[in-house]
Amino acid sequence: MSTQVIAETNMILVFGCWSNVEMLTVLIVCFALSTITYGSMAVLGYLMYGNNVMSQVTLNLPTDKISSKVAIYTTLINPITKYAIIISPIATAIEDTSPFRDSRSLSFLIRTVLVISTVLVALVIPFFGYVMAFIGAFLSISVSVLFPCLCYLKINKAARSLGPELMIIVGILVMGSFVAVVGTITSLRDIAKHAQPK
Repeated sequence: MSTQVIAETNMILVFGCWSNVEMLTVLIVCFALSTITYGSMAVLGYLMYGNNVMSQVTLNLPTDKISSKVAIYTTLINPITKYAIIISPIATAIEDTSPFRDSRSLSFLIRTVLVISTVLVALVIPFFGYVMAFIGAFLSISVSVLFPCLCYLKINKAARSLGPELMIIVGILVMGSFVAVVGTITSLRDIAKHAQPK
């Protein structure tokens, strides 16, 4: 959520829709709400389950209660709804290279093959989660945190002068770089550990 907040606020900054004071207020409120939400979930999870708390809150929920099932299915629906949004530009780019661009059946076939190939990759690669962690740490941080800040600095020359705005942007760049490096190293270490034959 916090990387999404950073990406959205950077896009608003780049396009100049709000003033700096409004933008700073939105940024502070979003980060405060994210911190409170994630912090309270971590504390409540530990208070409820102690040392037996699992990495995902849904793994600790009892499966026989309706409220737990609603929470689990809501958590499952979120990535499924994002999947269509993520696959759409890839499918459109493939369709645009085809001589049969306006064919509805070709569009259906391309999208079906993309979905099936994604499922096969997830099933065939035994440590697919670690590969996705690597992609998230390396690429997602770059795209949602580092590049927007660098683009903003490139576009807005006034932001390059020494002041609070530049300090905040440099702070975001330093923290984003740290997260990207640590996440990438950790995920590569996990991939190497699970790739070794037992």
